[in-house]
Amino acid sequence: MNLFSVLTLERVTSATSHSFSDKIESMFHWDGWASIDAPLVSSLFVMAILAVIGIVVGIRARIALKRKEYLQKPKGIMFFAELYYNMCNNFASSNMGETHVSWGGYFWTLFAYLFIGFNISLFGLPSLVDWLACPLCLAIIMFAIIQFQGLKYSKLGYFHRYVEPIFVFLPVNLITMWAPIVSTTMRLFGNCLSGTILVGLVQWALSSASSGIFDAFGVVGTIGTSSFWNNPGWTSIFLAPFPVGVLNSYFSLFSGFIQTLVFSSLSAIWISQEMPAASPEKKEEPLPLSENRPLVIEG
Repeated sequence: MNLFSVLTLERVTSATSHSFSDKIESMFHWDGWASIDAPLVSSLFVMAILAVIGIVVGIRARIALKRKEYLQKPKGIMFFAELYYNMCNNFASSNMGETHVSWGGYFWTLFAYLFIGFNISLFGLPSLVDWLACPLCLAIIMFAIIQFQGLKYSKLGYFHRYVEPIFVFLPVNLITMWAPIVSTTMRLFGNCLSGTILVGLVQWALSSASSGIFDAFGVVGTIGTSSFWNNPGWTSIFLAPFPVGVLNSYFSLFSGFIQTLVFSSLSAIWISQEMPAASPEKKEEPLPLSENRPLVIEG
């Protein structure tokens, strides 16, 4: 049994040895650093990265403002910051309307957090999105913003939607109200978890195939008596690195980008639905042409 199989067996055993009530109780129990999950450390690390980038860009922007560098083409970090800023503003205006371009700051943070959270696993840290708490918290934040915007613009008329078309539809409308939380959470969590499971299965299959090939030639996968070489044997990971690396890159980069775009687009559409539609601007009517009259000079 290789290291991957041992770790998988230990994870399954530990997951099934605790009841559901014990898991719920552990969520509200604080036992110091032992209560902190590895994905939570990854989340804090991603937040720290974004905070550092924001501070550096802010300081650089203030220096550029004092030096009046805005009159020139941006260079270096300011070029990428302005490019990303314009991208987020264009995304907000195209999905929410030109009058809501100020929401670009929200998507500035959302894009960066989600995309880095997907790809943090490429650097050896646990992924955020296959940790249920992460997509659930993002969905709750989105839900809170939607309800706040509805109350802000609709006032008391906001509650009328729950009794439409008649009062007996109140239970159905209340269930529908919570649908965005469930759908977006399961979409993010399911897509990321499916990639993790698929990579694990491919790694297990390639490890077994690699061990079988070397066993057929009588090659022993251990070197000496060191525990490092005994478990796992080097023969069990001979075929795995390249295919698993390609799959990791695909599910982290490509799939992470798609899921980030889908979640952000749904957030923009649902939030904009609670805002008043932008009134069309009145086009200025052209001034009537003056009639050509002969010039009369009174003497």
